Amino acid sequence: MSKPRKTSAKRGEDTRYREGLGPPERARYKDKLNLLGGHDPYELEQTTWTTDDPTILPKIQYPDIVNYLIFSPSPYTAEDLKAYKGLEAYNQMVCGWVRELMYQQLHERCIVKAKVLHSQSIRETPLEPWVIAEKSGRILGAHCTCVAGLGEVCTHVAALLFLIEEIINLRDSKTVTQEKAYWMLPTALSKVEYKECENIDFTAAKTYKVK
Repeated sequence: MSKPRKTSAKRGEDTRYREGLGPPERARYKDKLNLLGGHDPYELEQTTWTTDDPTILPKIQYPDIVNYLIFSPSPYTAEDLKAYKGLEAYNQMVCGWVRELMYQQLHERCIVKAKVLHSQSIRETPLEPWVIAEKSGRILGAHCTCVAGLGEVCTHVAALLFLIEEIINLRDSKTVTQEKAYWMLPTALSKVEYKECENIDFTAAKTYKVK
């Protein structure tokens, strides 16, 4: 069993993130945190996270993503979430909107978090989804700072899950000696440079990723 992690005084704006939620959402959020012994991914110290050891990541595969996004029961209606927006979420991942991926193992479960840029307004504060999963890849819970993420899932959570799946596929298909930093996908842009159409390279992001 992992040792309890200290919480950061720095995210005191959180007064805490959970305290800014409405009563039903706050209760559900605390239920999710119970999966981690009460620890909040938004409050864990920066030094407890890693970015360069993909062996820690849960082995999330496509069926795990579908099962969670479509067939997980909603805590509010007990009906299936049916919140799968595969194309939009996948495109967010391929285009590099998911950035600053960080993860750690806590109480024999893995927490993965990231920042996702707004596709329509990338200068806005990035959204912050996180996912809790077992090492086997079974997804136990997720959250995001967007309005839809107050429930269980949103396209930002889905984009994060697709990124994890992509890294796992790369990790399991190559060895460390084959290619340096083989698990690293193209980084996201912090800003978009405006150019005239004739000077823009319209090569698909997926093609760049393959290269």
